[in-house]
Amino acid sequence: MSVKRNPYAWNRKANMVFLDSPAGVGFSQPVLNASDYYDDVTAARSREFLERFLALYPQYTNRDFYITGESYAGMYIPFLVHQLVTEPVAGLHLTGFAIGNPYTDQKIDDSSYMDYYYSHGLISIETYEAVQKNCKPEERWLCQDYYPGCSDLCAATYREADWSMDDGDMDLYYIYGDVCRLQSNQTQALKYRGSIRPLTHRGVVGPCADTFTNAYLNLPVVLEAIHVDKGQSYADCSDPVGAMYTSSLTVLDKYPVILNAGLKALIYSGDADSVVNFIGTQRWLATDVGLNLTATEKWSSWFGPDKQLAGYTETYGNVTFKTVKGAGHMVPATRPLHGLYMFECFLYSNRACTAFAYPKDPSEYLSGADLTAPTKDEGGVIEGAVWWWVGIAAAVAVGIAVCVVVFKSKTKKTQYVELTAGSKPTYST
Repeated sequence: MSVKRNPYAWNRKANMVFLDSPAGVGFSQPVLNASDYYDDVTAARSREFLERFLALYPQYTNRDFYITGESYAGMYIPFLVHQLVTEPVAGLHLTGFAIGNPYTDQKIDDSSYMDYYYSHGLISIETYEAVQKNCKPEERWLCQDYYPGCSDLCAATYREADWSMDDGDMDLYYIYGDVCRLQSNQTQALKYRGSIRPLTHRGVVGPCADTFTNAYLNLPVVLEAIHVDKGQSYADCSDPVGAMYTSSLTVLDKYPVILNAGLKALIYSGDADSVVNFIGTQRWLATDVGLNLTATEKWSSWFGPDKQLAGYTETYGNVTFKTVKGAGHMVPATRPLHGLYMFECFLYSNRACTAFAYPKDPSEYLSGADLTAPTKDEGGVIEGAVWWWVGIAAAVAVGIAVCVVVFKSKTKKTQYVELTAGSKPTYST
């Protein structure tokens, strides 16, 4: 079993440092007490990590620094950014943040499910109208997870909707994708790995990517190579931490302070994700149930480097909202080219990223794309050293990681270092 370089990796023009957070997820140890698993505590410890990281590697101080992540990062990131704004870390030049399919407000996000299901052909008009008739707007978020406070009539209506769409046999995080039918064990997973088609920028990742990843990261040779202590194992989600974690109902109260700090923000949504879907996200961004931001640049299309329509965008001052057409909950996995292009345009400016080279595949020629034509200019300027040095952090969902990224110098080649267990690596600036 071997791995190959991902041509759509988000660190091709950025250095990333990954932090398993909170403690107990990924390979991190130990599992703590329930009192340690709150969003404000997680943010405080992530802030502490950033302090220690810059103390160990002072060459990365005072560079532009971004935070990005997806899913429950919709909670993690605003909590962390709020702390960094109100209690700045010396040498940390916080510049902006980006969050994909962000879980932000449980009432708003969960109330949008049935609207998404109906608009995407997953439930019938009869079922949708039954929801409108039998469920009060204020109880729909409760009924989505059958919480106390959901009336019996509305709960029955929601169960009928779940049954009719056969939600147990579809990937709600990527409604156009298949579900993995492999058993979750290493032998079975690795047996079939060779038959999976290679990744293309059309998003051919395959439904069993998580199974293969878990199997690979638990191979003894891999554990030894990445210096994991013997006896530890990897899981993409930590059940013990998840069971103890107290999630916030909303993080919207953190945004006024964050937005007043003048930070650049990108909120993006893969439009094939039904779980944290673009309908709920637009509602908390631009309606009076949420932040009620005013659009400064109206809704318009945006295009990828393959000259294909990649989604739609709207801007609210320093906040940009983008949909990624055909992408699921994990945008980089399901639309890797457009995800990478969006990411690099956010960091370097729309005009700067049009000068970058991006991977191509034969389907571009089948679509008739003129690969030599200039990409649609979405505005923006190259501002001096903006695309020379930048720093980035990424906070991802529970059980995944918090990442910190520092831009490479475009004038120097990437350098790799041999890591020895127990030693501190030295990086070139």
